[in-house]
Amino acid sequence: MEELEVRRLKLFDLMDENSIAIVFAGISKIRSEDDNYPFCPNTSFYYLTNIEQENSVLILIKGIGENKTYLFVDEYNEVKEKWTGKRLTFEEAKNISHIETVLSTNNFETILDMSLRKEGNQYGHISTVYIDLSDEIKVYPRHSTKEVKTGLEKTYPHLQFINLKPLMCKLRMVKSEYEIECIKKAIENTNRGLFDLIAYMKPGLFEYQLSDRFEMYGRSISRDGLAFSTIAASGENATILHYPQQTDRVKEGDLVLFDLGYRYKNYCADISRTYPVDGVFTPLQKKIYEAVLNCNKAVIEYIHEGLTLKDLQEFASEFLANECTRLGLMKPGDDIRKYYYHSVSHHLGIDTHDISDRDLPLEVNNVITVEPGLYFKEYGIGVRIEDDVVVRRGRAEVLSLNVKKEIEEIEKLFKTKDRN
Repeated sequence: MEELEVRRLKLFDLMDENSIAIVFAGISKIRSEDDNYPFCPNTSFYYLTNIEQENSVLILIKGIGENKTYLFVDEYNEVKEKWTGKRLTFEEAKNISHIETVLSTNNFETILDMSLRKEGNQYGHISTVYIDLSDEIKVYPRHSTKEVKTGLEKTYPHLQFINLKPLMCKLRMVKSEYEIECIKKAIENTNRGLFDLIAYMKPGLFEYQLSDRFEMYGRSISRDGLAFSTIAASGENATILHYPQQTDRVKEGDLVLFDLGYRYKNYCADISRTYPVDGVFTPLQKKIYEAVLNCNKAVIEYIHEGLTLKDLQEFASEFLANECTRLGLMKPGDDIRKYYYHSVSHHLGIDTHDISDRDLPLEVNNVITVEPGLYFKEYGIGVRIEDDVVVRRGRAEVLSLNVKKEIEEIEKLFKTKDRN
């Protein structure tokens, strides 16, 4: 509860005087006909409230000498509950969010009008409205927050409207120790899932059987779910970054690239590991793997506050180019982008690719990934090694330290499996 209050206070500090922030949870999106996708709340709304119920709204008002917070949730509806499940009571929403004033969403427009109108406004003259203009935050079936902004501009022409997202970036990019512990727990569970995968792996299985195994193991230990759809790509398929089909059988001698992670209290792990299905790397596989591993370690060693993700990308690209040239995997002067064609890092948090500004310098308690890779379609080999790290003073702390990545460690795990 103290964590939530601190987050909201920090947002108030970033807001201008005489302003209001409107944050929508969103609604579920239509999949087909009368079928909807599972609801996932706008993560900035969740970050500020801990509420996961659709059609909820948060209002923060920074008035003259007073800050006011309102939370709006759907009121009890007996018929709807019989069809779609239990909804939060106002008291439950208050306890979860630690917000004193919880009202029905039926009152939202009335309270908003009282806050925004020029005359008779108890909060003084509100001049600025912050609203999250991220794509696809649906507020009504045919309206996103962008349409809401357009409507408010017509009704209240005296107001200035500012995108809330940059403010949320500043807040969410710097993680609290609580958030870091949640990410560590997600990584710990992910590591357990990887151990289970290694015990299960063998030639002849379909790739989808491996991804399904990881998902089912996660369900056996927690209902937090996957951080994202699992990638299990064998052989040449591993050269496709977000390989979706997973319909091929894993053949003897293949490397299998996994990109996966579980959630814990809605915080994500994002781990990539590449394993030989037979338990032993071939000489060529070992050469490519070691080049990626050396880059992974070098980037982690290079990280410190003040650098940008662009700096890390340039460092990784140059390092991999030198490694590939040294090992004879490419000729001097060749473009490394033929074999390495993605970014080495992104921010991690409630979202796997967490809200961030890639141009901002790294700060202490930023949590980012380190994920160099090499992809040689001509050899049928793709290797990616991804760790999750937190920026500390002058260094990076590897949160995924216990997830084995050394060649000797991986081959030993497969030998131990065979003995069991």
